[in-house]
Amino acid sequence: MITPLEFKSSRHICRGRLYEPKTKAANGAGVVLAHGLGGTMDCGLFDYAQAFADAGFHALVFDYRGFGESEGAPRQFISVPRQREDWRNAIHFLRSHGNVDAERIGLWGISFSGGHVIHLAHSDPKIRAVVAQVPLIDPVLSANVGNHQRGGAQSQALMKAIVQRAKTRWFGGKAEMLQIAPVKTAEPAVLGSPEARAYADLAGPTWKNELHPDSFLKGAFERNNPSLLTDALRTPMLLQIGKKDKIVSNEAAHNFARRCGPLVRLTGYEGDHFTLLQDNALRLAAMSEAIDFYKAKLIL
Repeated sequence: MITPLEFKSSRHICRGRLYEPKTKAANGAGVVLAHGLGGTMDCGLFDYAQAFADAGFHALVFDYRGFGESEGAPRQFISVPRQREDWRNAIHFLRSHGNVDAERIGLWGISFSGGHVIHLAHSDPKIRAVVAQVPLIDPVLSANVGNHQRGGAQSQALMKAIVQRAKTRWFGGKAEMLQIAPVKTAEPAVLGSPEARAYADLAGPTWKNELHPDSFLKGAFERNNPSLLTDALRTPMLLQIGKKDKIVSNEAAHNFARRCGPLVRLTGYEGDHFTLLQDNALRLAAMSEAIDFYKAKLIL
């Protein structure tokens, strides 16, 4: 059963869907999912939520405020503190469900939200398991990967565009959106690798290829850095990386796994940053692995 849902986050309404398992299959555990940078839940997450529900989990998938079906302004504005607050309220919503054990909650994040879920597990010791797919582990290294993939000229053009928009916003001007994925080739894109064009191909109807420029001014991106937490983490984690990923740093993911030791299982898939969101055998394998991981960590 799929039920539309709403929960309040600050003064805004976030919307999502709750995927509930068949009664006989229900195991009492829950999983919360949300997308990465600029993503909406209709960009490939419904299939993951359904797979988790089919395996017996209550799966809650939602849009951040200002994105997709959720309320909130400014639109297309990424703020790490605000998105973490949205996550915490989504977790609270699922914990309050009568058929879910509040002590058996897992998190699923991808790319930018792969960093969120690790930070959330660090701050909430009741989170029992984390799956982070193609996760942003070190924003500095990933920015360097993006600059290399984008090339010098386009990277300089992107920086110029960000600075120009920042000046405009500083003096109260109207926000001019930045392109997230390199679809309009004449414009610099925030995601520098050509593989990011797949974002538009798999996107649902609510996704917009736009990022509010204030994201770089007020979004506190530097706070989404799980590489700083390795000595303090206690939650079991599964990292699923694409071996050909040129959007985030796989070196950072491998280093993170080494430093966390037995807490982290890292699996490499023969694909890029968006392969595991597409309808293929690798996505099915990633789903199956995540389900087995959640069953091992969340089922009593």
